[in-house]
Amino acid sequence: EGSEGTHSRAASSVPPLWRHRRPYTAQALATMQNPTIMLEEGWAKLKTEGVQKIEEILEDMQGGVYKKCIPTEQYSALYTMVYTMCTQKPPNNWSEPLYKNYCDAIKEYLTARILPRIREKHDESMLRELVRRWVNHKLLVRFLSNVFKYLDRFYVKRLSLPELSEVGSQSFHQIVFNAVKVEVRTAILELIRRERENEMVDKKLIKEVVEIFVEMGGSRNSLEVYITDFEEMLLSTTADYYSRESAKWAEKDSFPEYMRKAEDRLKQEQERVAQYLHSSTEEKLLKVCDEQLLQGPEQALLEKENSGCEVLLLDNKIEDLSRMYRLFSRIQTGLAPIGNIVRKHITDVGLALVKKQSTAADTDLMPYVQELLDIHDKYTDLVGTGPEKGCFQGHTIFHKAMKEAFESFVNKDIGKTATAELLSNFCDNLLKKSGERLSDEALEDKLEKVVRLFSYLSDKDIFAEFYKKQLAKRLLLARSSSDDAERSMIAKLKLRCGAQFTSKLEGMVTDMNLSQDIQSAFNEYVSDKDIKLDTDITLQVLTTGFWPTYKSDELNLPKEMLQCITSFKAFFDLRHSHRQLRWVHSLGSATVVGTFSPAGKIKTHDLMVNTYQACVLLLFNAQDSYTFTELQEHLNLPVEELKRYMLSLAGGAKGKVKILNKQPAGAEVSPTDVFSYNASFTDRARRIKVPMIAAKITQEEKDSTRATVDEDRKHAIEAAIVRIMKTRKSLDHQKLILEASTQLMRHFKPDPKQIKKRIEDLIHREYLERDANNPNLYKYLA
Repeated sequence: EGSEGTHSRAASSVPPLWRHRRPYTAQALATMQNPTIMLEEGWAKLKTEGVQKIEEILEDMQGGVYKKCIPTEQYSALYTMVYTMCTQKPPNNWSEPLYKNYCDAIKEYLTARILPRIREKHDESMLRELVRRWVNHKLLVRFLSNVFKYLDRFYVKRLSLPELSEVGSQSFHQIVFNAVKVEVRTAILELIRRERENEMVDKKLIKEVVEIFVEMGGSRNSLEVYITDFEEMLLSTTADYYSRESAKWAEKDSFPEYMRKAEDRLKQEQERVAQYLHSSTEEKLLKVCDEQLLQGPEQALLEKENSGCEVLLLDNKIEDLSRMYRLFSRIQTGLAPIGNIVRKHITDVGLALVKKQSTAADTDLMPYVQELLDIHDKYTDLVGTGPEKGCFQGHTIFHKAMKEAFESFVNKDIGKTATAELLSNFCDNLLKKSGERLSDEALEDKLEKVVRLFSYLSDKDIFAEFYKKQLAKRLLLARSSSDDAERSMIAKLKLRCGAQFTSKLEGMVTDMNLSQDIQSAFNEYVSDKDIKLDTDITLQVLTTGFWPTYKSDELNLPKEMLQCITSFKAFFDLRHSHRQLRWVHSLGSATVVGTFSPAGKIKTHDLMVNTYQACVLLLFNAQDSYTFTELQEHLNLPVEELKRYMLSLAGGAKGKVKILNKQPAGAEVSPTDVFSYNASFTDRARRIKVPMIAAKITQEEKDSTRATVDEDRKHAIEAAIVRIMKTRKSLDHQKLILEASTQLMRHFKPDPKQIKKRIEDLIHREYLERDANNPNLYKYLA
């Protein structure tokens, strides 16, 4: 049964060189095993009917077609002879001599027949001959391995010798391949060079020869031969080739044209690997191409006159910039030099805008902010927000370059105006009713862009202070275009800077909502107590800590207003026994009904005025005229402020809305000037908004905002120092400065000198102390 199984397996792997029938039975084999076969006799038959016959068949083969075949019976007889010679009892067991003879026969065939045939040819003919001989050799080895199968299964395995097929491959490698590999490699590399020069070559032939280099690695599938004898020289010649190509292109082509050629060549090399090289070569081959075409000449290409990276950015060449990113991102250090150029370019564009605007600093600066937003949009699109978006696909190097560039010019003042203030003014213009009219989506989008620009500010606290004052005006004077937009903007700032940054802004919005509830409760209180008020009143109760600081005055209110205030104070004291109300009249407004008689006809107008203007007008119910000094005594207002209110009611310099007459007329007010009720006042509109003579926002007021910011910074610095020292207990001077700066950087860029001053102040106030042995070491005092 064992013998029969042996024959079945042997027959199943027979190549198509012989006709195959069912193997004979074990009984037939047993009858053939009787006579003893001697070595010379057996080997002579195996050599003439097996080895030499298959060699002749392979020699005569044309176009893959055999002229002759070995009959199955003959093949079986050869197999049986090997089996018998290997299973005879010693001293007639010929396993060892058969193995040696097999090896010698293969080597003799290669040396005498194959190698000379290959060597007599050259170039492509040699390659074709090598391919043909290698294919034939594999068939020869395959046939003989089947004939000598019994050796493989027992003798070879027992003595751990190389298998017969491996002996065949190794012999070809040592005798044929090693003898011709240099000429073969030279011929292949020449074909590859010609293909790179756009000549037509036999790619199938190259692939077949390359596969021989791979197969020479033997049964272990090692690529050592392929790498050592072929790939290394391929990479070397490729480097030389593209070094010459690169120099040629760099000299005559523009940067975009060079990149197009380089990209095309890299694509060709990838295809080359797919068509006829081993897949493991791709990474190494492309790396060599990258080094020669991109890495080496990068700086010279980027700085190329009239077509370098700077020119592409100036001309907004999106396609070329995208290609540049695709190519140079292949190199580990390829993007950093581009990032430097992008940063310099954006910085130059920004500084040019700042310089242009600084020459016209007295004009409206809102278009400047819009230009900043437009620049930011442009370069955000260029840098991109992620993979496949923008020329630079959102790579961190370019985001960093853009951030550093914007930080360098966004923090430049325009004249005496800081960009932080300009951004706040721009937001105010977007969010107030009288500002730019936009759809909800467009407003949301623009606010998002402003906040992105805001993130580059080093002095975010200055923005916050201006924004707070403007938000207060929008809320208190009902000028806000949308509560949702206000909340959205505060949420965006909170996301960038944290809850502490926006806590006061949120508190202001909350106060306005709470004021509505307080107003409703006060109306119920008035109704329940049956209090008759001379006028309707709307009140807003503000938490002092949230809102900007407003100056109080000792305005003498008319009885109509005084009655309302007294009633509200009584109501408020009932609800909040420990809270104190401080009235801020400068933020109030009123509607006063004025009765006039132009041309003898009675006519009424609703005059929309501020609290001070209302107080002035109500005085004229008592008498028709007052001197300026009398008015000032009645109202107890600062002289300069009262002048502005009187001029606004007397029509001002241009004579608009002349509710009062002024004697003598003019834009200047003196203590003896007389103001009288203008009975003949008329206007086509029933409701009239009386304009205020605006006090110009002086540099002093801006300086006062800066002073507020500086004061807040002192507290922020001290709080940061105490927080750090409370945790660390002791810390040296430089580390404390560094940690405090890092903590504060989110809201403003602290001055180390200022931090040092605050440390000294905290030492004086006994929050910290210096170490007795090391004056640079601070200790926290609990």
